[in-house]
Amino acid sequence: MIIGVCVFSTANLVFASIGGNRTPKPPGIEVTVQAGDTLWEIAKRYDEQAHMSTQELMYYIQQENQLTSAVIHPGDVLVIPLES
Repeated sequence: MIIGVCVFSTANLVFASIGGNRTPKPPGIEVTVQAGDTLWEIAKRYDEQAHMSTQELMYYIQQENQLTSAVIHPGDVLVIPLES
């Protein structure tokens, strides 16, 4: 019985490691930046739905999207923490 448990545990580890190479997609929706958009305006647009202040959401968007500043460009795709 102990051998059976060991074999079963090893099989679980192997199968878990096979599927473990995928990077999980962060929860949220994707928003494409339009001409004239600012990070503040985008955060303001979604702050209530995200249950965050505009400033908190701006920080989240910068962190989640690996932005080094608040500068965004048309065509950028940003993840916003909302259920799709």
